[in-house]
Amino acid sequence: MTVRDSVVDGRYLVLGGSGRTGSLVTSLLLERGARVTVAGRRPRGVAGADTAVVDLAAGFDAALLDGYDGVVVSVEPPTDDRGAEAVMHRGVAAVGEAAARSGAHVVLVSQIYITRAHEHPDMAGIITARARGEEALRASGAAYTIVRPGWLTAGPAAGIRLEQGDKGDGRISRASVAAASVAALTSAGAVRKTFEIYDEGDAAPDWSVEFAALTPDS
Repeated sequence: MTVRDSVVDGRYLVLGGSGRTGSLVTSLLLERGARVTVAGRRPRGVAGADTAVVDLAAGFDAALLDGYDGVVVSVEPPTDDRGAEAVMHRGVAAVGEAAARSGAHVVLVSQIYITRAHEHPDMAGIITARARGEEALRASGAAYTIVRPGWLTAGPAAGIRLEQGDKGDGRISRASVAAASVAALTSAGAVRKTFEIYDEGDAAPDWSVEFAALTPDS
């Protein structure tokens, strides 16, 4: 069974929901019958979805999550270190705190190399900000799942391989990242787990089995 085969009840906020990966998350949720709000600094309207202006660099109002069952954070990081710190660390931390209060499940789309920033010095500031955001989310008390994609591609979903430990490298379709994110939103087996995702393996995964096999964060 693929993620497109099941129905999702509930209301979900997609931060970055009109971006390259976030728009695929938005589409999947709408296809499955969810109520969706696309949020961002300049959110583009999507048929069937509401919109909300949210700038994570300026903080996150906890009241924004009232009535939501889950939130996906899939935002493009600023290219400067200060901006990345404001969005990917402090902004994500504020979302986690709001979700802990409201009970919403947070799915954070992060990246590989979080523990190996020295291997990409040109991106070290962004990677470090993402790492701090991950840690803040873990410490928030919110139910969360952290998805760490490999190098993103625009190709069709071509199977997935999940790993943990941030030791690998590889590519992954944005469509597969979106499918994993949507599946994680409604899976108890994905809560408090962090994983890397790459192309390869099962083209139609049983997400409940994949998530159950992962080790929870300590």
